[in-house]
Amino acid sequence: MAELFKYIYTSLPMISSLTCGMLFVVAYGQELTKVEQQVKKLLGVYFAFMILSWVYVQFNFNYEHLLKYYLPLVCFVLQLNQVIFYHFISLLTPVENDNLFHIKVHYIIPLILLFVSGIFMITFTGINQLSNDAVSSLFMPYTSLSVFFFMLCYAILGSIRVIRYKRILIKKHGREKWKVMRWMVPLMVVRFLLLILFICNPLQLNFVLIAMTLLVPVQHIIIVYNILMRNYAIISFGDHNTVMIAGGEIIALSDVFNNQEAKPVSNASLLLAKEELEQYYEESKPYLNAGFKMQDLAVYFETNRTYLSGFINKTFGVNFSQYNNLWRLKEMKYLQEHPEHKDKNQEELALMAGFSTPRAYWRAKKAAEQKVEQKDNE
Repeated sequence: MAELFKYIYTSLPMISSLTCGMLFVVAYGQELTKVEQQVKKLLGVYFAFMILSWVYVQFNFNYEHLLKYYLPLVCFVLQLNQVIFYHFISLLTPVENDNLFHIKVHYIIPLILLFVSGIFMITFTGINQLSNDAVSSLFMPYTSLSVFFFMLCYAILGSIRVIRYKRILIKKHGREKWKVMRWMVPLMVVRFLLLILFICNPLQLNFVLIAMTLLVPVQHIIIVYNILMRNYAIISFGDHNTVMIAGGEIIALSDVFNNQEAKPVSNASLLLAKEELEQYYEESKPYLNAGFKMQDLAVYFETNRTYLSGFINKTFGVNFSQYNNLWRLKEMKYLQEHPEHKDKNQEELALMAGFSTPRAYWRAKKAAEQKVEQKDNE
């Protein structure tokens, strides 16, 4: 009975990884931004690696004589998972002038270590004079120390990132904006607790193993719940500065100020910024009118249709009709989830959301899903 109980609770991390991973992949929305798409892919890989890690741990007890030769690969998976977790934190906490280069460097380090340790393993096992029992005694300390180093480094880097982003978010948007991201603090606390327990693990204390197996599912639940609920506020430091100036030219303010030959854009020449358009759609909801046209929007912002069409295409990557449909799909989702409209069918809700016909809704939904699939295949 005791052995059965031990097997069950030691399997909790693997079960939570599988359950949370499947739930996340299936339930996370279809209408995702580029950053959200990256988050979805990263967490999918993260949970898959967690499952592999715990499967190895479970089978290692009975097949150590075979699995010990895979220690460099297991070590690589554990190291890479720390990098993936940090990458996930970085996506949710962007900073100004951030780029993907430093993330790529972090991924290269585990690859180099895998290459070196793999060659060393092949060389080591090729020496006939050495006993195969020496493989575990030599490579297990390397695995433990390297994984500990990665856990420590990325727990610190992730915490610094969260603290830095908190200051930026509060400075730009106030403390209210930060409230949706407060869950990241206990998440990092859990990471440090796991690190402490990992240090204590060689002591083979029962409570250490139990605590680790419980904390891992807690970590997974925190992540999946808050991502599914979209409890995050991602600041854009690049394309949110896209503006349309007098003459209809569409530029990014950052490009203007980074170009020494260019003159700064004055407020007088500024006709429209991305945030202004989004705020208008958020507050006035013009898309609810099925007959809403480009000309109506152009009149509101006192510009012409050609300039406005180019602005929407360059800023959002879609045309005017597609942009309106994205807002209507968002409204449709809200109506479907609101208890007040539970007695209405899909056709009625589609008309309430601003679609001219129910068929227009299904076409827009299918087009949005196809676009998501195309991004996934890129």
